[in-house]
Amino acid sequence: MRRLIRSLLPVTAFTREDRRVSAVMWIAGTVQGFAQAQVTNTLPFVRTSLRLSEGEMSQVLAITRLGAFLALAATVYGDRRGRRWPFLLGFTVLMAANGATAFAGGAGSFTLLQLLVRFGTTAVGVLAIVLLSEQLSPAVRAYGISIYGASGSFGAGLALMVLPIAGTGTAAWRYLFAASFLGLILLPFLRRQVRESPLFDGLAPRAGLFAVMRAGTRTSFALLGAASFLAAAYSSVAISFTFERLVNDLGFSTGRSVVISLVGGTLGGVGFFLGGRMADEWGRRPATAIGFLLAAVGGVGLYTLEHPLLLVLAVVVSTFGSFAAIPAVGAHRNELFPTGLRATAVMWLNNLGVLGSAAGLASGRWSIDRLGLSSTVTFLAAAMALAALLTMLLPETRGQRLREASSNSWG
Repeated sequence: MRRLIRSLLPVTAFTREDRRVSAVMWIAGTVQGFAQAQVTNTLPFVRTSLRLSEGEMSQVLAITRLGAFLALAATVYGDRRGRRWPFLLGFTVLMAANGATAFAGGAGSFTLLQLLVRFGTTAVGVLAIVLLSEQLSPAVRAYGISIYGASGSFGAGLALMVLPIAGTGTAAWRYLFAASFLGLILLPFLRRQVRESPLFDGLAPRAGLFAVMRAGTRTSFALLGAASFLAAAYSSVAISFTFERLVNDLGFSTGRSVVISLVGGTLGGVGFFLGGRMADEWGRRPATAIGFLLAAVGGVGLYTLEHPLLLVLAVVVSTFGSFAAIPAVGAHRNELFPTGLRATAVMWLNNLGVLGSAAGLASGRWSIDRLGLSSTVTFLAAAMALAALLTMLLPETRGQRLREASSNSWG
């Protein structure tokens, strides 16, 4: 038992500043996770309310993913002027646009508002991990990122707990989106507590938008980009249609579907901490590859099995793998690029993931209605396995101190 508990703890103790920044991002991440989970959780109710087919809903979600490209402006600003203000802007847009989705009158307005939500959640997610990477001690960097990842999962778990509200009426899903307005109450706290990165130098040479593609790290960028694209193509469909699978395909009640997802997700949640520990102790590459493969296996199980207990097991395996990969991927991405490029490089990688996500959902527009949801997810799982292989070709960065901005590193 002691060995199990030790495996879930960081390799070394957190400093006082490590604890402070982790706590602040935990609070922001919890609210972020609650807000961004609504579009996935309420999908079967929104789809029915807006009178869309499964394929048409997949197309709507694919379009909203493109909002992440707007976040490039936030990260370019972040590399030139600082991380703090674009982080706060992204948080504000996320909460306001998600709350306003409660008043969407049709598929068009729903898509537009969720496109803005995608901008906000992308900017917050990327810049939060950049800020954590630049402020946490190297020995606990991945573990600290795992705490932020766990906060998003905790927020999503809270969203699951209130999901039965969406089943009480044809328009009840709107109340869950409107709850995001409450997140704006946190803004004064975040303005005080989110501090500028100590590595950021406002006088550093300014990297262009495409500098990362000319830098000495372009090979790593290409491998990371391909892995991001492939992993997102699989996960976008597997995650987005979870409740569609449970509620509409298998005919489970909303309450039963919530129990399956919540129990499986909670048990799989240890993946955050074990994954963070693995990444700090074994390395970023093996932790990511193991996580990707488990996510693929569990996801295929979710869309092919039917017994409730087996579905819970599938969710445990899938979420454990997905969560274990988050801290390793987050640390790896930030450690491979210098400070003056970091936010922009990570955003480019995120946007390649967005393209993969959109490609997966867009392919679902054709394949789900013709081949079925289960067959589509099983086919896309091969992309996740290939992403794991590409990750193993990257340089290992465990324990690396982050590099300062340098014009020489930009090529």
